[in-house]
Amino acid sequence: MKHIFHPTDLGHGSTTAFLIALRLAATTKSALTIMHVDGTGEGEWSDLPGVRKTLSRWGMLKDEHDLEEFEQMGIRVNKQMMKGDRPVSNCLDYLSEHRSDLIVLATHQGSGNNWRKRKVAEPLARGAGEPTLFVPENAKGLVDADTGKVNLRSILVPVTVDPDPQRAIDMAVSTAKALADGRVRFNFLHVGGEYKAPVVTVPEHPNWTTEHMLRLGDPVETIVNVADATSADLVVMSTKGHDGFLDMLRGSKTERVLRAVRCPIMAVPT
Repeated sequence: MKHIFHPTDLGHGSTTAFLIALRLAATTKSALTIMHVDGTGEGEWSDLPGVRKTLSRWGMLKDEHDLEEFEQMGIRVNKQMMKGDRPVSNCLDYLSEHRSDLIVLATHQGSGNNWRKRKVAEPLARGAGEPTLFVPENAKGLVDADTGKVNLRSILVPVTVDPDPQRAIDMAVSTAKALADGRVRFNFLHVGGEYKAPVVTVPEHPNWTTEHMLRLGDPVETIVNVADATSADLVVMSTKGHDGFLDMLRGSKTERVLRAVRCPIMAVPT
């Protein structure tokens, strides 16, 4: 990864997403952009999350005030405090000129049909068309706030022939390489007949195991149930957006899974 984009509303739910974005940036030596769009005009620079303070707490920096030591880590941090009341448009305008490899943001779970409480996370991800890691506000975190220790042991990847799952699999693999420091189990789930199950390719790794699952039933319900049953720390899904009229009303399968799972979910556009 070269650039991680983290939009934040500075709420409590955004803290977990920030920790993941920072841990990924620190491990992969990526640029990290932190953006807050303030509609009140009362936001201050100091409201943005503290990068060096967090890295120091994790023991990755000896002194949070030592800029030279921080620069040697290879992380480039860009903080953006923007005025406006259209966070989706502001973020998309920025991304149109500064493409990212991954968007990491918090999301509020629940129905997407309340027009008076228009969501930000899902429209932003659809508009950007880039891999997006959604972190539900009440989800278990991948990164310990005090130590920076990562808990990534079980990754669920739903797979179908259409959309092609390989890019999602590649993102799951690269995330495991970047974050996991121990054994990781990849569970590849296909909901439907066995004859339609796609071929899955994963590089060999001494600490990785794979399991292939076949299930029948409603795809969204099945994915959510399997995520719970396997204690998934992360779900990674291929997505091609809204496929039809019902999806426009209810949201894509990925969006509906997002509203129900108890862990972060990465949506990877095909």
